Amino acid sequence: MLLGEIDATPGPLVLVGNEIGLGVIPMGAEVRAFVDALGRLNQDVAAACQRVTLMAAGLPLSLKESP
Repeated sequence: MLLGEIDATPGPLVLVGNEIGLGVIPMGAEVRAFVDALGRLNQDVAAACQRVTLMAAGLPLSLKESP
């Protein structure tokens, strides 16, 4: 549903999400499943978007630019 809405949006769209897989991940199965699911969602959303920017320490890191 979300990916379809991204494609259907006619104007600029800004999405803000969490990236929680860059640090230490607790060993619990539920937490690991959540981290994995969020990672897959972030990958799918990034594939559907023309531009992807990761903010780290207040600095924009361009991960994907429009062709």
